[in-house]
Amino acid sequence: MSKALSEFKKFLSKKQGSFTEYEKKLSRLVLDNFDRVAATSNAVGQRGKLIAKLISNAGDSASSDLNIAIDTVSNDSNKITRLSSIKVQNFRGFSNEQTLEFKNPYTFIYGPNGTGKSSLCEALEYSLLGSINEAEAKRIDIAAYIKNAITKKSNNPILTGTTAEGKDVVVHADPNSYEFCFIEKNRIDGFARVAANTAQAQQTRLAALFGLEEFNGFATQFNDNFDNYLDCTGKKSKELADKEKQIAGHKIILLQLPEKEKAVKARQETILLKFHSCKTLDDIKTHISGIDGNGGLAKKNNTEIGRLANLKLAVDPGIDAILMESKNLFDLIQERRSARQFLSNYKDQLSLGDLYSAILKNRDKYENKCPACESTLYQGDKLIVPVDPYQNATENLKQFDEAIKKEARITEISELLNNGWSPLSIKIANCLPVATSINFQHTPELESLNVACASVGDANSLEAALNLISVQPEQLTTLKAAIVVFNQQIEKSKAEIKKLESENVALSKNLEEIISIDTTIKANITSAATANSAIEKFKTENETLIKQVEQEKPIVARNIKFLSAYESFREKLLQYNSNLPLSLAADLNEKTLKFYNAINRYDHVSDQLKSLTLPTSPGMKIEIEFEIGQKCDALQILSEGHIRCMGLAILLSKIVRDDLPFLIFDDVVNSIDDEHRSGIVELILGNDGIKNRQLIITTHGEDFVKRLENHIPKMVYGKTVSRIDFLVPIEAKKILVKLDSPRHYLTIAEQSFQDGKMRDCLSYVRKSFEELLNRLWKKIAIKSHTAQIQVAMRAPNGSPDLMSIAVGLNGFLSKKEVSVFQNVRPLLEKMIGKECTHPVEWSHLNKGTHEGDKIEEFDSVIVKEMLCLVMEIEVAIAS
Repeated sequence: MSKALSEFKKFLSKKQGSFTEYEKKLSRLVLDNFDRVAATSNAVGQRGKLIAKLISNAGDSASSDLNIAIDTVSNDSNKITRLSSIKVQNFRGFSNEQTLEFKNPYTFIYGPNGTGKSSLCEALEYSLLGSINEAEAKRIDIAAYIKNAITKKSNNPILTGTTAEGKDVVVHADPNSYEFCFIEKNRIDGFARVAANTAQAQQTRLAALFGLEEFNGFATQFNDNFDNYLDCTGKKSKELADKEKQIAGHKIILLQLPEKEKAVKARQETILLKFHSCKTLDDIKTHISGIDGNGGLAKKNNTEIGRLANLKLAVDPGIDAILMESKNLFDLIQERRSARQFLSNYKDQLSLGDLYSAILKNRDKYENKCPACESTLYQGDKLIVPVDPYQNATENLKQFDEAIKKEARITEISELLNNGWSPLSIKIANCLPVATSINFQHTPELESLNVACASVGDANSLEAALNLISVQPEQLTTLKAAIVVFNQQIEKSKAEIKKLESENVALSKNLEEIISIDTTIKANITSAATANSAIEKFKTENETLIKQVEQEKPIVARNIKFLSAYESFREKLLQYNSNLPLSLAADLNEKTLKFYNAINRYDHVSDQLKSLTLPTSPGMKIEIEFEIGQKCDALQILSEGHIRCMGLAILLSKIVRDDLPFLIFDDVVNSIDDEHRSGIVELILGNDGIKNRQLIITTHGEDFVKRLENHIPKMVYGKTVSRIDFLVPIEAKKILVKLDSPRHYLTIAEQSFQDGKMRDCLSYVRKSFEELLNRLWKKIAIKSHTAQIQVAMRAPNGSPDLMSIAVGLNGFLSKKEVSVFQNVRPLLEKMIGKECTHPVEWSHLNKGTHEGDKIEEFDSVIVKEMLCLVMEIEVAIAS
């Protein structure tokens, strides 16, 4: 079973409780055709088209019973606590049968590239998981992938293990239990290689790290526009719909008809409410226009409008002016009568007035003489006659002045009467027509007045006429009031005309509305008849197609349900996929921080982390905080090398948290830079959470496998480590395996000593001593000491003199302020002392052994002492 299929089944088992019936049917279709579905992508709709085809072919018969039980963890008695051996034949590179035993807690497997390590790891992977990630990634059928190229055969490997009760059993594939027992190079590479730094990219990194790339690819390749591939309208329905465009207008008419009829009815009710006495629209028409259309209320209103329109305003002939002017003229007659009466008293003296006036007129002519007798009047200033005629005339004329004025006034009044009567008589004459036009009740009296005025010919008839007006002015004032009343009535008639005209306009609009309603009703009836006829004709012409559409409807209804199920299923799958790596990374913060810092223990202190937080929900990032600095995005700040270290730390944290019984490292060191390999060695072989598990480590790095082996103390090496070497094949395409070929320096040195090979023994003692001194130096640095020592070098670009390193470290440990590794000092001093006591052996130890012309004889006792002393140093450094 592929990892993607296994994870998909987990998804279904966890989510099926929330699935609708059609989500379950869809899940069953995908599950039953998983390989075909997984082989497609969303490119050009491949997956959408395939699933649509599956629904078409088997959607009706698809079962909604997923029948997927949640995997249960094996009981402790059957739990595999360690792997024992694996038998491989006709599997990948293995043609001949090979049985490899994992008899010790640690199995270190070394071999150059192409020697068969990958075949062994894939045999373990297939036996434990039932799948091979490389085959799935390359989309190669597993049966073809595992077939041996020489024999053309394939056999499943047989993996045995030991249970908690100590029973040896055949191990069966169980991806749920063993998925994270593998730490592969590809996982570390995948975690580091994603270039983008988005939330989605971080999720992809974690998916790659946890071996979920295949499932992630499977889950994210479902097309988002599934309706493009699944017929949810029906081909025949579409064909019919295209044809129905011909009658779409008719259908719209019928659909709109009820609303139109409702609107017409509302209009009818509205207009009937205006005419309570009428029961129908025809009654209203008759009421407005009459039976023949030329009568009714409209005609009655027009007649009244005509009558009112003929009424004219009466114009005031100037009655106030007549009364005022009449009074003025009558007052002038009275004044003239009074003046004449006054003048009658002076009629005899009026001639004297003329005389006096004549005298004064001749004054300038006669100057100082009398105008009558021409006597001299003055001599100097003295009057010489009895009376000054001029002075006398002046004084007497003063007495006649009023009479003279009265006489002048009489003349003026006569002229005023003549001038004022003519216009007044005209005004009086104009009163009679006005009175007649308004039917004035005193018109006869006005006629008498008019006759009197018309007969005026002298002063007496004038006075009589004016007297008549002045004595009875109420006739004219009453006429004036009657004119005002009459004109007010005329103004009221104008308002009545406007009212009647407005009423006629409303009646006209009501008639227009009635005509419009009748027209609309007739149009609706005609449109409905036309539409129904066209639709019936269409049904007849397309009877077969309509039947096909009916037959197609259940299929379309099914597809619509599958479409809804697909969208919901896809959303749940994507959400599950997004949360999956986050759920696997849950609660790993503390251990990941610890392991990351352990791997980077030899980096600068500024590279150590103070805190580390893995994402707990989509969109979050891996957040770190350095010992000096603020929190930041890890994948944005860290180098690729440090990102790889973090990936390894996360996987180790999960293994420890889940308490997995064994770990298989598949050439992981090849993903980690050399600067961090020492930290990895010390972590996996020094941390209690890791070192106490069974470890199977493969590598093509010879130096790395030497570091691993020499980190194991010599005293426990034989019971702790198994060695498997894959050799470069002499014959093509054939795997050669060599067992128990250690690279532990002290183990080889001891074996060489037992074989009597002193030179070889010293050579490996030196290598071990060199490795131990380097390890000691690093451990001193870890304990916050800066061990600065002076070393000697024998040549440019050479290595430091080994013994000078030992002397330097011993000198550093001898300082008063240094308290660490004091148990190592006596041993170092003994080794340093050999330089004087055993110069031959020491010389070879210090410089390294080389084949030469002279073959020295070594004292086996001294060689044994040196070997044992280095073994003691190893134990002291490890404690």
